[in-house]
Amino acid sequence: MKFSASFSGGKDSTLAIKRMLDQGNDLVALIVSTKKGQDLSWTHNLENRYFEDVGQILACKVIFTRAGLEDYEVQFEEALKTSKDLGAQACIFGDIDIQDHLNWNKARCMRVGLECIHPLEYEDRQAILEEFLKTGLEARIVKVNKDLLEEDLVGRILDRDLVENFETNKSIDACGENGEYHTRVEVWSIEKYLKKL
Repeated sequence: MKFSASFSGGKDSTLAIKRMLDQGNDLVALIVSTKKGQDLSWTHNLENRYFEDVGQILACKVIFTRAGLEDYEVQFEEALKTSKDLGAQACIFGDIDIQDHLNWNKARCMRVGLECIHPLEYEDRQAILEEFLKTGLEARIVKVNKDLLEEDLVGRILDRDLVENFETNKSIDACGENGEYHTRVEVWSIEKYLKKL
């Protein structure tokens, strides 16, 4: 199956892509939600160059939405249409179980005639984190909710010690599903563990 991926640069969206590639599917495009008039992605605040580098490694197109709050939905659907024109039959997302997010993704895909796939849907947090650690991919924390986590976590690599800390912290979701923290998967590790042969 040819697919596109809504890609934040974070661990969950990267793991979703890895699973699809491991099953023999063909990634044709990364869809990156970027801010209108800025060289930054929504939520994770990563520069466009990061995504361009990842797209080059994965031999796929990168589609930037360049959207504001007022046209975020419309621009995302336009990006989905572009990926469909490139041959995508489905779009995948790294969301786990926030129902409003799952429903939004499904509605956008339905509007443009693409299958919507959530490879991590409703899965156990510990299992997801354990699987990610075993991939060899390296994720660095780039943003935290300062009401829930210490700001000095920014810059830290998501390793086993940190994962165990998150899993014992009952005030947060261990995967950061509610925005407790955001990660960037390092380009070198994507090249090493995800690059097409």
